[in-house]
Amino acid sequence: MKALQARIRKVHKSDIDRVVDIERSWHHLSHWSVDSYYRLINEDSFTSSFVAEIEEDGRNMIIVGFVIFHIAADVSEIYNIAVESSYARLGIGKQLMIAAIDESRRRDAARVVLEVRKSNASAINFYVNFGFRTVGERKNYYSNPIEDAYVMERETD
Repeated sequence: MKALQARIRKVHKSDIDRVVDIERSWHHLSHWSVDSYYRLINEDSFTSSFVAEIEEDGRNMIIVGFVIFHIAADVSEIYNIAVESSYARLGIGKQLMIAAIDESRRRDAARVVLEVRKSNASAINFYVNFGFRTVGERKNYYSNPIEDAYVMERETD
């Protein structure tokens, strides 16, 4: 399929329900409460969040993906990145990752880190294609089901 060009913008409070819908549609993601998302958007000056929107039916913009990451000192940590399954593998995740890395660099982060389920081969491959490398593991990091995680990182160069 042809790659879709999305509009990447900061998350607004009114976007939270849609972000949660996308997050909940993927079993491998860490599921956060709606309140957690509201706190991150409203109270945490270190957290950055973007959504990807596309035009639907030539008139309405719909959110089809998001990335949430935290920048403290010189490290940016990606918490969650997801694209609605019907729009997966169309380049939207790539656009979100580029936006997260660019914002991390702009805010003086030297590196970007993340955790990924060991069994999530497609996500691992996605991250490797962005220059991430495995630097460690976390035992029993995920729940539902319990699973170990790889810790991956890359420089923002």
